[in-house]
Amino acid sequence: MTPVSQFTAPGGGPGSDVGRRIAHSRTQAGLSRAELAHAVGADPSYLRYIEEENAAPGTAVLLRIANALGVSLAELRGTAAGYPDGRGRAASEPVLEEMDEAECRRRIGAHGVGRIGFTTEATGPLILPLNYTVVDGELTLRSTARGPLAGVAGGTVAFEVDRVDEALSAGWSVLAIGVLRHVTDPARAKALERAAWSGAWAGRDRTTWFTLRPERLTGRIIRT
Repeated sequence: MTPVSQFTAPGGGPGSDVGRRIAHSRTQAGLSRAELAHAVGADPSYLRYIEEENAAPGTAVLLRIANALGVSLAELRGTAAGYPDGRGRAASEPVLEEMDEAECRRRIGAHGVGRIGFTTEATGPLILPLNYTVVDGELTLRSTARGPLAGVAGGTVAFEVDRVDEALSAGWSVLAIGVLRHVTDPARAKALERAAWSGAWAGRDRTTWFTLRPERLTGRIIRT
């Protein structure tokens, strides 16, 4: 029999979006399931049920989970997904600092989502979101064979990655500038495919590989 709880409300589904967001935020926060369960006063088995099974926690427990994870209730529910980051008010005394190259590389990490920016005569300035994987110090990206990236391969582009902490009104951004290169060697393309953390978020038809080795890597962080 599926377990029930006083915190359960109707509307959940197998692998519910709320459960997946909780599991993702917990991993991002570096908390084990037992640690989060202790923080919110719940049984670890119930937290597993929320994350993996057919459950939709009520507002009271969901708010405790959000507070323990340092995220908003809207983020866990997904109602903030249609709006830009940074809708909260600025902190009273923020500190803006520049990051060195080593810290920039650490912040970018091994994979994520960023924005590539470039200018062409046909389009003018253009900025596109892309997920990436870092391989041997290079940002590796996927697009279509005749898409915008193919048209600017061989030229200088900018790639920006950022993160906003709504709860603390803090955040950081890293900017990589370098030459975008089209991967034409089939063996290299297969190697990048194997190393990729994820498929292209925008669709499986994006099978053409590009690389960007940063010639300049800068970043800033707002601390509160």
